Amino acid sequence: MARTKKIVKTKTTPKKTTGKKAPAKKVTKKVTIKKPNLSSPIYRQILKILGIVVAIVGVITLLDLGVQYLNYDYSVAVVNGQRISKAKWHKTLENAYGASIADTLINDTIIEKEAKKMEVDVTDEEIQEKLDTVINRIGGEEAYQAALKASNVTEKELKEQLKNQLLYTKVIGPEVKYTDDDLKEFFNQYSSIIFPTETAALAEGEQLDFEKYKEETKEQYLISEVQTMQADWLSTKKAEYKIQDNSTAKPKYGFLKILGTLFKK
Repeated sequence: MARTKKIVKTKTTPKKTTGKKAPAKKVTKKVTIKKPNLSSPIYRQILKILGIVVAIVGVITLLDLGVQYLNYDYSVAVVNGQRISKAKWHKTLENAYGASIADTLINDTIIEKEAKKMEVDVTDEEIQEKLDTVINRIGGEEAYQAALKASNVTEKELKEQLKNQLLYTKVIGPEVKYTDDDLKEFFNQYSSIIFPTETAALAEGEQLDFEKYKEETKEQYLISEVQTMQADWLSTKKAEYKIQDNSTAKPKYGFLKILGTLFKK
């Protein structure tokens, strides 16, 4: 009998596994960015559309700025989008006050010419001194600025008025005749207006000393008298000048009219 081999089965013990898993290896993929094909019809179409959009936005912006310019620079007001042009505003002002303003400017030109003939001038220091007096009488810088705003007058315009006032005083002033009695009467009547701060500081029943304020009273007296004489003086001077007032009449044209005027000077 043949021998049979015993097959011995060996038990294999399973490997103990822990709860942790081995980390998986990261696989990195290379991302390649394709350069746009500038010659592609689609790309060229996109650029064309973008160009049109930019152009439209630019045109709209320019139009908007143009409307703003018209509204702000060429309009005196805008009511619910409707412009009131400065041209219409100027025309209304011209019709209402044009002749009066033109006459004032003519008068200013005449006094300047007459002052030049008499070799009379006004310095910046004199104008500033006059302005300081005005500021003090009003009640200080703050009250002065408020007065300018309320009167719609700039300091430059006020200085120009003060300059003309000084010119009139220097040109017409020498024609004013007066005595100390005239000055004293003027002082007694207007001292509280001419010297408001000093008057307010007085005790009850006390009066300002005329001799102390005589020079300032004289200055104000001359200004008052010059203003009284100014209209007649200007009327006389206007008769000596050849004046073309285009605010009241249409200009007249003539042959070599300007040259003729120049030669007469």
